[in-house]
Amino acid sequence: PSPLAPSLFRLVALAIVLLAFTLRVYRLDHQELRGDEAFGYFFAQRSYTGIIAATIELAEPHPVASYFVLKTWLASVGDSEFALRYPSVWFGVLAVALLLRLAWRLGFRRGPALLAVALLALSPYAIWHGQDARMYSMSLALTIAAVWLGMEARQRQRARWGLAYVGVAWLALHTHYYAVFVLVALNLFVFTQAIFIPRTRVNLTAWVLWQLLVGALYLPWLAGAASIVGGYTGNGDSPSLAAMLPRALSVFAVGESVPSEQRNVWAALAAALLLIGGVRLLLGGATDRRNLWLLSCYLAVPMLATWWSAQDRPIFNERYLVASAPPFYLLIAAAFDGRRFSGRAEQALRWLSFALLAALFAGMLLALTRYDADPAYSKTRGWRELAAAFERLSAGLPPDKVRIAQNFPDPTLWYYYRGPVEHVVLPPAAHDKAAARAQVRALVAADVRRILLPVQPAPNWDNDAIASAVLADSPYDRVAEQQVGVWPLRVYAGEPDLTLGQALNIDFENSVELTGVSNLGSNLGAVRLTPGGLLAVTLFASVPEVENLATLKMTVQLLDSTGQLVAQQDLPLTDWRADSGAARHRTYGLALPPERASGEYRLIAGLYNDAAEGALRVRTVAGADAVELALIQVEEGSR
Repeated sequence: PSPLAPSLFRLVALAIVLLAFTLRVYRLDHQELRGDEAFGYFFAQRSYTGIIAATIELAEPHPVASYFVLKTWLASVGDSEFALRYPSVWFGVLAVALLLRLAWRLGFRRGPALLAVALLALSPYAIWHGQDARMYSMSLALTIAAVWLGMEARQRQRARWGLAYVGVAWLALHTHYYAVFVLVALNLFVFTQAIFIPRTRVNLTAWVLWQLLVGALYLPWLAGAASIVGGYTGNGDSPSLAAMLPRALSVFAVGESVPSEQRNVWAALAAALLLIGGVRLLLGGATDRRNLWLLSCYLAVPMLATWWSAQDRPIFNERYLVASAPPFYLLIAAAFDGRRFSGRAEQALRWLSFALLAALFAGMLLALTRYDADPAYSKTRGWRELAAAFERLSAGLPPDKVRIAQNFPDPTLWYYYRGPVEHVVLPPAAHDKAAARAQVRALVAADVRRILLPVQPAPNWDNDAIASAVLADSPYDRVAEQQVGVWPLRVYAGEPDLTLGQALNIDFENSVELTGVSNLGSNLGAVRLTPGGLLAVTLFASVPEVENLATLKMTVQLLDSTGQLVAQQDLPLTDWRADSGAARHRTYGLALPPERASGEYRLIAGLYNDAAEGALRVRTVAGADAVELALIQVEEGSR
């Protein structure tokens, strides 16, 4: 008998489900989308038949059910981050409710059943996926439902339960291919039980027919997608069994928002609770031992099959283990169910179990806090900031004169930046340097004046830094670099527009002559700039073979109305591009801080000797320290 009355049990169960919803919907759109979420968004923009065709044509490693759900949902509510992730919230809460149904079907007492449900509701691992616009939360709910309905079909021996199982199993297979491992685990349980317990062979034929029906319904899809399942190479790893087990147990226990050095500790704590739960079930009655075997199959088969499938290709990732999470929490709850021992042994075991459980809950809460508040454990960060930087750094030029170049085709950028500037991928194909050079030549031919390159690690696409290398060998000058989010954002300026130039003919005392300036407009007093924007200006000079040439630098500075320095770039004359004879030119990039007020600014240039003894100004022959190049008008929102 349970100390919980039915009415109190229902009230607590409802409270846990509401808690699960609250935790999954809380700050749902706080973290930015990761690449796979953005990919799912764009994939779902196709028609339903287009999704199917693209899945086969592009060898998309996941089936179509979640994309169908997302497409249908977004058509009604829009494509905000909150809207994109809300289906996963719904399926995550449904999984919590379904786990209670499964625990009840397995005969768990009310208290331990609620404990299992509470563990799933609070699980940082489940919450992470419940706030992720991918299929994992949907797969979690459908695989729980398949196991529950399969057990109902076996217990009740009614066709409607069998057909419900068939339908849910079919949907689960169309959500994630690894759902088959759960069905294998369930069938392993059913058939081994039939071998060793003769009375469970009743209506085994009906069970076999249900499995054949699932297979027959799924076969048409599998026939077209079989090459995808076997050919996917993935972007994970191939861990040993000894490395995989603590990773899996730790992530089920406290998620991924923990320092890596703590994972073995959390895995050991989880293993201890699993062991206690397993022992209680093993030494309990027939129902307890049945539950132990079912939950062991349900936990181990998907986990080991996922690990084994990654041994010849690097596709192992903890998110693929999502279907193994429910039995993990049920087995932990079994540490407070099953056989009771007598005397001090029971008392000691209960105290140990409660201490381990309290530590587990504490670890979960700490992990949730890190996930929510510590950027180091967020899914991704900086995309909104990067999109805003593109707006600022493209201001002042027509959109067709600017390109955003990605050294990896990450679709997340296309979700966050929806401005008029076009994207290119550099290199356009993985590790293709020749194609990258051709792409840059095409940009030069199209008179693209500015390229914005956010550099991200891309070992599967640009492992030799091809994008930066081909731009360094091109007519484009790298004029600025800013750290935006997690990306070094590099800005490249094209060859100067000579129609926007003006002669200067400023002689310095050491025979260097500043001959002209370009890219500031035909009327230098009319130059416009936006706060946070970039001013690219090209200087021309005649640089004879003068003494100390290696230490001569030209500085370009932007000063406010009070003479305070707000932006500056200094470059050695030896880094300037050689034209003919002594003629050289170089483009400078001056980024105006976003917080600067609108108004008039002065652009000046000066020459100095950056010798080891100290920088010495080189005056003009007229005795000036610097040359005024232009007056810059900063205006809010100007382009």
